[in-house]
Amino acid sequence: MAAERGTYRRIADELRQRVRAGDLPAGAMVPSELALSEDYGVARGTARAALAVLAEEGLIEVVPGQGRRVVGRPPVDHEPVTAYERIATALRTRIDAGEFTSADPLPSEAALMDEFGASRNTVRRAYRHLAELGVVVIRHGAGAFPASR
Repeated sequence: MAAERGTYRRIADELRQRVRAGDLPAGAMVPSELALSEDYGVARGTARAALAVLAEEGLIEVVPGQGRRVVGRPPVDHEPVTAYERIATALRTRIDAGEFTSADPLPSEAALMDEFGASRNTVRRAYRHLAELGVVVIRHGAGAFPASR
């Protein structure tokens, strides 16, 4: 059972929307890996990857022996905690303020490493996070650009 590339992101997006809509309220148990794999026709590893995205965002938590539970609605303007979140938040603020058009490349990895005193992997994770949210587009060999809106 081979899923299309990025299928786990689509599953995570749909689950996130269910939480935002209140279909999966705070405290509700999230469908299991097995249930998600059957519902979406994907391998359990794909379902597990989708759930891992939501857990990393702090939207769900693992309850040992029971499964995964919704922690609460995703924070709208939560204070960034990790280095990659701080970088992603700063870039998104600049993009939302109109500092860049979709034709303008965003700052290079090296520039952001210097600006934030962060590692290359941290900067890449910030860009990957913004790409997953649809805020930026990463063009191989050309850099990152704001997504067209």
